[in-house]
Amino acid sequence: MSPQPKPPRRVIVGNREDGRSYVVSDTENPYQYNRGGGSTIYFNEIWTFDNCPVDILNHSDGADRPLSHSPPLNGAHFRVIESKKEDNKKIDQEKADEFFASMNRTGLSEKMKSEKHWNMHRTRTVDYGVVTKGKRTHVLPEDELVMYEGDIIVQLGHFHSWDNSHGPNEMLFIMIGGDDND
Repeated sequence: MSPQPKPPRRVIVGNREDGRSYVVSDTENPYQYNRGGGSTIYFNEIWTFDNCPVDILNHSDGADRPLSHSPPLNGAHFRVIESKKEDNKKIDQEKADEFFASMNRTGLSEKMKSEKHWNMHRTRTVDYGVVTKGKRTHVLPEDELVMYEGDIIVQLGHFHSWDNSHGPNEMLFIMIGGDDND
């Protein structure tokens, strides 16, 4: 496992009962998880909500829950993914698949066996992703494209993976619950 990156600062701001704004919390993100199986990927779970519209007066910590690969069916989550350069040959496929299954809490994630990449999967969600550092390769079953810093991707429930063999990188993702049908 690679050294754990420093979690990003996470600031939560809300309203008091009198309507005045205040800082609910200002800390390093306490919800950082390694992807497992020898991967260099770390998920920083920033915030999740179960339903929309969101109760903005509820200041309970939206990320204080077990790690879930996909958001709730009627909700969304915000995640920052940090990766070091990764050697795909060093991934323990069995352990990576076990970890994937353990974080498929919503049932909206699905693995696909692939010789092309160890983590070919889909989430039946709409995902907005932004590369904020470095570059990552978006691997499709029959194609791939390199995403550079500043590039934005919209994922609509397709099979894919992300290759991190270029070097360190970071992406922000907002994932919104989608179709729960096959």
